[in-house]
Amino acid sequence: MIRKREMSDWPGAVESVLPMLDAESLRALRDGAPPDNPALRVSSDLGDGELAGSAFVRNAVVLLRAAAGEDENLWITATGTLSLASVARMRAETTWPDMEATEHFRDRVKYRERDIWELHVLRVIAQEAGLVESGALTLEPTALGRSMLETGNLGMLQALLFQAFFWRTDLSLFVGWLARRVPGRWPQDDIGAVLWALSGVAGEWHGADTLAAACTDPGTPLPKGFLAWPGLLFVSRVLVPLGWFGVMEWREVQDMNDVRRWRKTALFDRLLSFDVRLVDRRPRGH
Repeated sequence: MIRKREMSDWPGAVESVLPMLDAESLRALRDGAPPDNPALRVSSDLGDGELAGSAFVRNAVVLLRAAAGEDENLWITATGTLSLASVARMRAETTWPDMEATEHFRDRVKYRERDIWELHVLRVIAQEAGLVESGALTLEPTALGRSMLETGNLGMLQALLFQAFFWRTDLSLFVGWLARRVPGRWPQDDIGAVLWALSGVAGEWHGADTLAAACTDPGTPLPKGFLAWPGLLFVSRVLVPLGWFGVMEWREVQDMNDVRRWRKTALFDRLLSFDVRLVDRRPRGH
């Protein structure tokens, strides 16, 4: 039923738009990571006010300030994860889209960092981006991390986190709820091409199955068990994280089986730009 309703978003079957790219552009989007990929640019000069909708930046600032605090430390365990006390503190000080839907299940319970996957991914990505590092007993900001707290640097912070998230981290390890720890990197290895496709397709409201079909390579196999449910994995590894960065938004459609629809925000085209060529489909002369 979900598939039928999703496909009804557009007349006929939904096909991938990736074949519209010429082979060289598709290869560039797949093989290169910003900032060294000329086919895809992630802007680092957005104004602080433009990033008000980025939950990832907002919460990264909370984490960096806590790590830099002089009165209270962010304590870590022997494995480098936040301590129970630090997890409780960060849960109280950070907010995520839809977090209220899960927080009531966590009330009055002490949790480890890995149990709060929003917080876990924030700490991992901040560390991967070179913003924080593990000290002997505490999580500490690096010089780069401290500089991100200066006025006017949120654009650079967004770019660093975005690049670390999608290109330098294996999202299958910890991103998602029902789809967490599903083996395989689909569709992360194609994320450059996926983002290009979303830039053209997601200007209007569409369901996850529609976007998954239109913006991924049908020739790339999905993990076992998800062949009939690509939308679920696409939400977990692409749409929700993009929502955290403020470049996708959703709305509820209560009279549909799949109640959520997605589209890009104005920040999407401010943050991401592409330099690609399309296949020339004009008929050749004889």
